[in-house]
Amino acid sequence: MSIDHVMNISVESASWQDYRASNTAMIVFYATDPVSELPIREIPEELPTELLPEPNYETGTYGFYGCGKGKIRAAFVKSKIRNLLFVTKYAGTNAEYKDRYFITGWYRIFKTADVKKIHIRYTSEYSCLDEDVCLALRADTVRFVSIADAFEVTPELLKSWNYNARLTKQTRIILDEEQTTAVLEHLQAKPDITADYITETERLWPHTNDEREDEADEEEEA
Repeated sequence: MSIDHVMNISVESASWQDYRASNTAMIVFYATDPVSELPIREIPEELPTELLPEPNYETGTYGFYGCGKGKIRAAFVKSKIRNLLFVTKYAGTNAEYKDRYFITGWYRIFKTADVKKIHIRYTSEYSCLDEDVCLALRADTVRFVSIADAFEVTPELLKSWNYNARLTKQTRIILDEEQTTAVLEHLQAKPDITADYITETERLWPHTNDEREDEADEEEEA
């Protein structure tokens, strides 16, 4: 199943605008799926679902497929940040890394778009109706690594970043250029396995009732 079917619209439908920014970073949180060893995003058990397909490494977008974390995205653009880093509390099948925090992926943002009208038209649930804009981010570089190659975020590291709060779904941590460079150099030195993330996500993605019926019909015809 193509991820475009989540909203039945291509990312090319948005009016993407060039984005100028400094070489700083924002770290945002995502939940990993417990069924996979790869730290892919959480996969819904069935469709339809309220789970948004974020980070959307299939298209290199963030915020296109739903309104979640709109304020975080707005703050990202307002602060003219270039790099979006994804941190997770690992929930996958490799016990060695369980419940530890890692930065597993990176977007280099080069375009933004106001997707409020798209959300209102194509999604069943949207929270941006009363907002002036709902910004989506688009990357020209997408890189995700294995859990063994990920950048671990320890309490000591968070303290060095002057971040003293607990990591939650609403986390946003701003890194200066020096801190950003340290994380990016680590990720860039590791193999990019974004394609594996996409393949694994497609493998675990649930079928709709219509798809199940089509498969059953094909089996009967066979």
